[in-house]
Amino acid sequence: MPPILRFSLCLMLLALCASQASATQITRLDTRTMAQSSSDIVIGKVTGTQARWNDAHTKIVTDVQVEVAEALKGGATTTLTLTQLGGEVDGARYSVPGCPAFRSGEEVLLFVWRDTQGRAQVNGLSQGKFEIERDAKTGEATVQRSLPGLAVRDAKSLAAKPTTGSAGRVKLSELKSAILEALSTEGAGR
Repeated sequence: MPPILRFSLCLMLLALCASQASATQITRLDTRTMAQSSSDIVIGKVTGTQARWNDAHTKIVTDVQVEVAEALKGGATTTLTLTQLGGEVDGARYSVPGCPAFRSGEEVLLFVWRDTQGRAQVNGLSQGKFEIERDAKTGEATVQRSLPGLAVRDAKSLAAKPTTGSAGRVKLSELKSAILEALSTEGAGR
């Protein structure tokens, strides 16, 4: 086969593969939208994760157990189990781009929605998970999203943090205030 024909065939195969590729697109949500579209908003600590097959044995899901320290929205509960697509079971791995990852022991603020079966899931994919970090000297709590491209610089708008420079953090107290303000205007139609 002539080199030019071989090259053309490779280009056509690459174009075909590229057109088949897909990506997760996330619409950036502000605090008001996140708060008002969530059934629960909680602050807590991840106590464990367990990947498993769904009942039909067609997908892998991961259950994330959270010990709730404070509920900003939703029923008063001491524990919350999130169920999300993805995980690893029996050497099989199922990944969903944009889904948050969880580690036992991490402290989080979560925006949660419930599906038709009542299963709790993180709202807005990774947008709904904020990792809490406490200053060792002052005890002041700050939050930030860990997924690249979703870091925020402002508690109210959740405006994107520029990709250059340090990640920076938002005070937990500021984010809580912005959430409570959004919830207070939920029924006002503003």
